[in-house]
Amino acid sequence: MADLLVSAVVSAVVKKVTESLVQRIGEMWGINGQRERLHNMLLEIQAVLPDAEQRANSNTAVKSWLEKLKSAAYDADDLLDNFCYQELHRDAIRHGQKVSNISSFLSLQNPSLFQYKLSGKLKKLIGRIDGLLVQMERFRFGQGQHVQVVNRARTDSLVVQSKVVGREKDKEEIIKLLLETSDNSDLRVVPVVGMGGVGKTTLAQLVYNDPRVKEHFELALWICVSEEFNIGIVVKSIIELVVGDCNVPINNMELLQRRLRKVLEEKRYILFLDDVWNENVNEWEHLRALLKYGDSRSAVIVTTRSRRVAFIMGTMRSYNLGCLSEDDSWNLFHRRAFSMGVEESRELVKIGKKMVENCRGLPLAINALGSLMSCKYEVQEWLAIYEESRIWETRLVQNEVLPVLRLSYDHLPSYMKQCFAFCAVFPKDYELDKEKLIQYWMANGFIPFDGPGSLEMKGNDIFNELAWRSFFHDVKQFRSVHRIETKCKMHDLMHDLAQSIMGDECLSTLEIPAQISHPIITIRHISTKRIPLDINKTMNNFPSIRSLISISTNGSGYACNIGFQKSISLRILEFKVYNRLLEKTMITPEKMKYLRYLELQCSETLLPEAICTLYLLQTLRLTRCRQLIKLPEGMRFMSILRHLYIEDCSNLISMPPGHGLLNCLQILTTYIIGIGPGNSIAELKNLNLHGTLHLYNIRKVRDVNNAREANLIAKLNLDNLALCWGILDANQSAEFKVAKSNDLEVMYCDPHEVLDALKPCNNLKVLQVAQYMGDEFPVWMMEYSMLENLIELYIIDCRKCTKMLPVDKLPFLQILNLQFLNNLRHLCHSGCTIGQSAKDISIAFPSLESMVLYEMPNLSSWYEGEFENETSLVFPVLKRLEIINCHKLTAMPIVPFLENLSVKGNILLSCFATRLTTLKGLSLESYDGDNENENESLFFQPSEFLNNLSLTGYNSIIPIGAKTGEEGSVPLTKCRVLNLISSKIFLSLDIVSNSSLWFWKCFTFLEELVIRYCDNLIYWPEDELRSMNCLRRIDVGFCPNFLGSPSGRSITGALLPNLEIMWIHHCPNLVKIPKCSTSIRELCIHCCLNLRSLPEWLGSMVALKKFKIIGCENLHFLPLSMGGLTSLKKLVISRCPNIRALPEGLLQQLKNLDELWIEGCPHLGREFKKDGKYRHMTSEIRFTKIRGDLLY
Repeated sequence: MADLLVSAVVSAVVKKVTESLVQRIGEMWGINGQRERLHNMLLEIQAVLPDAEQRANSNTAVKSWLEKLKSAAYDADDLLDNFCYQELHRDAIRHGQKVSNISSFLSLQNPSLFQYKLSGKLKKLIGRIDGLLVQMERFRFGQGQHVQVVNRARTDSLVVQSKVVGREKDKEEIIKLLLETSDNSDLRVVPVVGMGGVGKTTLAQLVYNDPRVKEHFELALWICVSEEFNIGIVVKSIIELVVGDCNVPINNMELLQRRLRKVLEEKRYILFLDDVWNENVNEWEHLRALLKYGDSRSAVIVTTRSRRVAFIMGTMRSYNLGCLSEDDSWNLFHRRAFSMGVEESRELVKIGKKMVENCRGLPLAINALGSLMSCKYEVQEWLAIYEESRIWETRLVQNEVLPVLRLSYDHLPSYMKQCFAFCAVFPKDYELDKEKLIQYWMANGFIPFDGPGSLEMKGNDIFNELAWRSFFHDVKQFRSVHRIETKCKMHDLMHDLAQSIMGDECLSTLEIPAQISHPIITIRHISTKRIPLDINKTMNNFPSIRSLISISTNGSGYACNIGFQKSISLRILEFKVYNRLLEKTMITPEKMKYLRYLELQCSETLLPEAICTLYLLQTLRLTRCRQLIKLPEGMRFMSILRHLYIEDCSNLISMPPGHGLLNCLQILTTYIIGIGPGNSIAELKNLNLHGTLHLYNIRKVRDVNNAREANLIAKLNLDNLALCWGILDANQSAEFKVAKSNDLEVMYCDPHEVLDALKPCNNLKVLQVAQYMGDEFPVWMMEYSMLENLIELYIIDCRKCTKMLPVDKLPFLQILNLQFLNNLRHLCHSGCTIGQSAKDISIAFPSLESMVLYEMPNLSSWYEGEFENETSLVFPVLKRLEIINCHKLTAMPIVPFLENLSVKGNILLSCFATRLTTLKGLSLESYDGDNENENESLFFQPSEFLNNLSLTGYNSIIPIGAKTGEEGSVPLTKCRVLNLISSKIFLSLDIVSNSSLWFWKCFTFLEELVIRYCDNLIYWPEDELRSMNCLRRIDVGFCPNFLGSPSGRSITGALLPNLEIMWIHHCPNLVKIPKCSTSIRELCIHCCLNLRSLPEWLGSMVALKKFKIIGCENLHFLPLSMGGLTSLKKLVISRCPNIRALPEGLLQQLKNLDELWIEGCPHLGREFKKDGKYRHMTSEIRFTKIRGDLLY
């Protein structure tokens, strides 16, 4: 049953009524009496809400009353925000913002009329709430009553082991922890943590009943704790389990602890505390002190859903219990579903596996579902449950699964319940971004602000608490281009729980229906993938909407019709627009005034100035606005803006003036320094910035004192800092997008002095310095104490520097990226390696996992000073190494765990690289683009772990330690991907030669082959491919002499029997497409200008699902046999102007066609227009895109 979550909404409004800005407005406009009355009425209601919400589950009248109250609370929230908006608008006008609309005139020039209107709205709202108060009296709610949490059934130690699946390994690991000896005299406490229904109790029961545990411990005790963690009850239960009845009252702790000592003294026991929720540290410390009466080798197993409980109680690492594997999940379901006489047919197995997949490995759900299906004997019954009602809507799952999960939810405070339930707006398996999610919560007013700390900190606490309580899983951190991000997911059944709580308030859908008969007022939060997203229509269809989030990926989604016809309650708006739609649309902030979160991805060069009148905006994200050159001038008037993200806006050249006036600003990812008033670096002086700050155009700093005034050293919450002397480069494809270096010589101040003045705090995790033109780095960059917390360091295009920072001993450094350091000769400092592991071995970079050395022509050694044998230098944990055009390096350090290596332009290092036996990925390029060696050979020794191999520019491959020829082949059993670029190791039809055949026979298990820029590839390499029976994808491109299959020579059907994807592109002389295996699913022919016909065998490709023919200008006809492509779902014909018609009856024969794209084919496109012969044939195709001209 859906929760109304009224308490959280009312609490938020109560706090807002008392905010200083609202009080100021009340006094100024003479409505303070009404404001206070509203506050008192809401406080009176708030006192009885716990009881009311509990009674709403069984009383429809109470539920109706709560629904009306919630609607009134939302309206009150809107009205109070309207007050705040108008006051912020007046402040902005007073400080110089121009007035250009009628609403501003009314509020400024005629305040009496405006006051009258707002006072009338407030009076009407108070009347509604007063009526609700009268109704409230009739219900006689109890004040301050605690909401009763329904606990699950009590557990015991009994388990039917034959019914347990997939927990043997977990059991063994816990028993190993219990039985291993320990020198620690402290009581061993092992927490078992996991979400509800994952099987924590079952695992504990398995451990309890294991004979080895019974033998090792004198006493095995089981207590189900659940909600009430009472020390007296726990102690009394232990005594009763050992000696029988205990008549001591639970409040007589002195007598109980004496009895406990007698019971446990000198005995080795194991105590299982099942289903613990209590997070009181003092109570647990008291109990643990009592439990120490036993033998020091005793142990406690605690099962809990909360990682906080595990942290408080555990003395050993927590055992995080995950969901079952796919095989174990099916095994468990199979035992249940087919145990009561249901016949195991192929159809039921297929349906059952899809059902099990939806359970995502949760044993509770699988057991419940298996029990349900055990009495369903017909295929139709199984399909009905799977297709019509879906798994989570079945009554058994509703009654058995969600109530167990809901226990965790019931233990949350009301504001945290609302934050969790909001996540139902996202689709299942959606990856949530922690930072954005917190900002969504803030925008909707879900985060209560009371006490010290910011809203962001409180939101972070809420997120962590939900993760600790297993509402979120798969929480992980990773480095994006712009910052370190935290991502997580929700288990599908947790998502079902959130949906069941939110009811009709959240809508997550691929498509918002285009036609809705009447507005739906219950829905307040929407996420959608609809293309295009008609925003105005959506607002009309869902007038109560507060969140509209576009979740389309890969730039595929976009919005249209973004004008707002009436005022809306929208707090969150996230969308993409193209074709400069924002410039053509009249944005009316008066109708969007409640917005607190706005995310745009657009093709505009300028954003509308009207955005600056969204005064309540807290977060503005500009992402991939790659044509944007400047921001609106009036942004300094957005006085409560907290987060300004500017990411991947590569043409941005300037910032608006006055950022220093944005006192609430905490996130400013990009700042471009200017020379005009209000654009200097000193604008950052008083901003308390967090997270990431990328500074560009430092060369325009006119006074070193301005750089010092930026006060970076005082910004203790910055953890990612980039200092760039140029501006963004839209064409830069390197891992770190360096700035344009044009005019870098034109500087106003000495770069060394400026960089010295920009000294940050030593809390940085990521530091990037680019285009610095000084001869040496300032003192602070050479100090170990300033760099010791770094995890990532990027030094780019600092061409004059001759000495490297002391980075080789940094304890936490994981990523080092050095590019275009032209004068650097040595990497490691003399005498500064951190330790000696042997007499002649020095260890450097103790935590480094990734290193890039790019275009460093004078780098000649790894170590500064005299070092007789550089190969005794050890990088102990390095996994990824790129050495690009560092010609003078002649040796490699010891890299015992290196997995991925790229070497370009260094023959000696390339030969060394092939001898490394730990590699999983290897990329070798023989030349640097200027010094191509036409006779380059590679001495190759295959690594048994190699998974991915890329070779560029080699004319021959010579095996090491084996004879040339077939007998030299060593199968690379783990290699799955091979890239050959500008290589000449293909066999010739005219010359009988097996010199390189041994190389091809190494790749028996290859799955993907890419061939590019290989001039000597003339015909389909049949002999080379013959042993590649596992190949699934082949990509041949930019091979100018490739003709395809040789005339008069047929390819045997046994070649590449498992091939699924074949791409042939940019091969201008291709005349005959090589015959594919019938297993192929995707075929793409792209930019093959001489191709004049497609083969008739194409129609025999019965598994083909995608077929693309693009840029083949001389192709006139499609084969008649194409009607045999019965599995085809997507057909693309683009830039083939000579194709005039489709084969007769093709569209009728392609029954499974789901997408049809016709572009740049004027004759063919004409046939799909109003009077064309194909127009009536596309109605059954889900998606069609027909344009005679080009889209680009």
